[in-house]
Amino acid sequence: MLTLTSVSPQPLRGTFSAPSRSYSSRRAFRNRSVLARMSWEGVFVDGDDSDTVQAVLLSEGSEVLPPLIEVLVSVRGKKSIRVVKPPGVDELWQWYEQTGSREADPSWGKIWETSRALAACILCETEEERSELGSLNVPTVLGKRIAEVGCGLGLAGLTAAVFAKSASVVFCDREPVAIHCALSSAAINGIEVVACSDLDTNGGAVKVAGALLDWAAPQELSQQVDTVIGADCLYDPDTAALLAGACRVLVRGCGSVVLCEPSKERALGCRQAFLTAAVENGASRAEVVQLPPGIDDNTCCVLVVAAWET
Repeated sequence: MLTLTSVSPQPLRGTFSAPSRSYSSRRAFRNRSVLARMSWEGVFVDGDDSDTVQAVLLSEGSEVLPPLIEVLVSVRGKKSIRVVKPPGVDELWQWYEQTGSREADPSWGKIWETSRALAACILCETEEERSELGSLNVPTVLGKRIAEVGCGLGLAGLTAAVFAKSASVVFCDREPVAIHCALSSAAINGIEVVACSDLDTNGGAVKVAGALLDWAAPQELSQQVDTVIGADCLYDPDTAALLAGACRVLVRGCGSVVLCEPSKERALGCRQAFLTAAVENGASRAEVVQLPPGIDDNTCCVLVVAAWET
């Protein structure tokens, strides 16, 4: 449940009812936002979040950007990160329909449990629990140049930038608005946002950038990547194999990949497809690692790890 406060001095009034995907897309946008046609009572129920959190309405949406709010997301109950996001997946889907983007995937508009678990693992690197992760030989993000694939809202990458002091983080996704949200979150958390070509990792403060990435068309970034991270990226065996190849290109044949995935696969064979493709692409290590107890409240996730060495 999200308790909404507006950036405007005027209180939000009315009763909000989350729209379903059956909302007719034939209604013209007519320069009016999705949220402007909804009514509010100040309490927003988001099925993606189990906690009651304060939220600030940043934008009611436009033809360019969906409605956006700012929420404070807890990592392991110890640290908090400010996150810019759509109010929910349904609102994002409605905006896509109204702007003629029916083929778009709104699933990035929520904070997935796997993203929370990966963020928790990254936070552990700054604490005593690192010894537990170290015993599993999980690649570190401390001081590394990171790329988060399928970043969505970018919670894991934000955690790496804000708390793990990674050298740099590049948020990669095929959805430009998702990258916009991740970079906006970085900015309001005090992290400098630059172009990929302007990333400087020679001992300066951490910087972040964004890059569109299609797994079917692997590409190197202008910035060298040491470690690729991602959450809930393995949902189809064919695309999982493509992702392995894309990761190998991102690290330029020397680096690591850490993906956090549900213990129960979303589609059978995804993990094996990724691991097999990683080995076929020259990986010296490809395995599934169980999260140790106490790392995160969510015990239904595993880490899929691959590594390339020169």
